[in-house]
Amino acid sequence: MEYNKGNATAGQLAAQGLIISLTDAAKQYGWDTKLAGSLATTAKYSDKGLMGSGEWYGVPNYGEFVGVYFNKDMFTAAGLSIPTTLDDFVKVMDAFKAKGVTPLATAGAEYPLGQLWYELVLSQADRSFVDSYELFKSDVDFAGSVMTGGTQMLKDWISKGYIANNVGALKAEDMGVSFIQGKAPMMVSGSWWFGRLVTDMKASWGMFTFPGNKLHPGSSGNLWVVPTKSKNADLAKEFIDITLSADVQDVLAQKGGLPVASSATATDPKVAELTKSFSSILAQDGLAFYPDWPVPGYYDVIVAQLQGLANGNKDVKATLDGLGSAYAAGKKDLLKG
Repeated sequence: MEYNKGNATAGQLAAQGLIISLTDAAKQYGWDTKLAGSLATTAKYSDKGLMGSGEWYGVPNYGEFVGVYFNKDMFTAAGLSIPTTLDDFVKVMDAFKAKGVTPLATAGAEYPLGQLWYELVLSQADRSFVDSYELFKSDVDFAGSVMTGGTQMLKDWISKGYIANNVGALKAEDMGVSFIQGKAPMMVSGSWWFGRLVTDMKASWGMFTFPGNKLHPGSSGNLWVVPTKSKNADLAKEFIDITLSADVQDVLAQKGGLPVASSATATDPKVAELTKSFSSILAQDGLAFYPDWPVPGYYDVIVAQLQGLANGNKDVKATLDGLGSAYAAGKKDLLKG
């Protein structure tokens, strides 16, 4: 089966004995060397179903990440180049704002604003923070400099008009349409938008990784898992290995599928740009997963708390208090027993 990754999904199947361990197969086929670092993290689960350690229970064959899509025509008209640092990124947004253009398309009624928030948190963070937040390796201080710094930055960006003042009511589709129609020069979102932009966007566009960050929202793709009651487990393992073969991975590279085990270079320049960004993130073990992954139900918590921040109903402290209390409760529930 193809199944979603994380504590509340593949982890739960593993903890309940519904899928088999693939550790021996990972060694036999060499998946444990093809998939390293943060890619392997999503494949392993403890006996409590916690991601990042224990047996291999799933195997990904593609990846995904969040970056910055930009309208090249609007950048050229404004005399701007791709920013490489967070300070440069702010200067680019200031330049567009001075022209009466809202720089960033995003959406607060669904996932995009939470992923932008996580990018800003990650701009203050290191791998140990990710391990603590996502994998529970130590406690997370929601009042500390990392969480406070990133959340304050988001509040400031909203106050300065880098983001539309009605962002709390907007959905992901609203964000995408705004960017596609040229109403905003940039959109911070995932590689899953790539195909839609190729099809729908008339203006020239490109993508770059979030400026200055070494860590980025993203992960492996969904996992291949084998049900415990499978009558053909060995064939299933062979099939998984085929999807990680050079031939299949190279096809993914040509089609923009973000392969996890390919050295091929895409002939399409846009696909090559996308794959290059993903490869650069993998090279520095920069996948930091997603902000809603740690505990079940956290997606809705993040959306609600950041809507409150965007609407001015909550300050930074109240937002972090709400996020922290839900996180702590969910973590306690996962670790009990």
